[in-house]
Amino acid sequence: MNERQLIKLFITTTIFTIGTVTAFGQDCEKLTDGQYLFKHKTKGHKKADFILTISGDQFIIIKNGKEGLKGAIIWWPDNCMFKIYSDDKAPDNLDSLNSVQKTLIRTSMSYGGSCYELVGKRKFRLTYCGNVHITMSEGRVIKKGR
Repeated sequence: MNERQLIKLFITTTIFTIGTVTAFGQDCEKLTDGQYLFKHKTKGHKKADFILTISGDQFIIIKNGKEGLKGAIIWWPDNCMFKIYSDDKAPDNLDSLNSVQKTLIRTSMSYGGSCYELVGKRKFRLTYCGNVHITMSEGRVIKKGR
């Protein structure tokens, strides 16, 4: 490539990069410390509603009034997506699970587990971290308290 072609390539790449970053820069902010109700609207997930309590980089999930999962919450750099890492470990022996459960676990693991994407200010999308084109569920995020 000659110098002119390199300059043209650099300018084109810069324009596409700025356009891509701008297009993906959603109007969302990291959830601050507090409690949030995650209310699913997708059929099959409606009973999966839960309260997410965030304190720093830690979380607690409350479902049906009972404390459940605890662990760390990791945010993506643009703060629109996060993944929760439970302190509870998955069972080492998958032999006790039926074939459907094993398939679901293997599929989830191959796609990088599930992640929550904040869409706008009051909505979420549950997707796979490794394949964000697949939506498992959608719903609303409702801040509890102040």
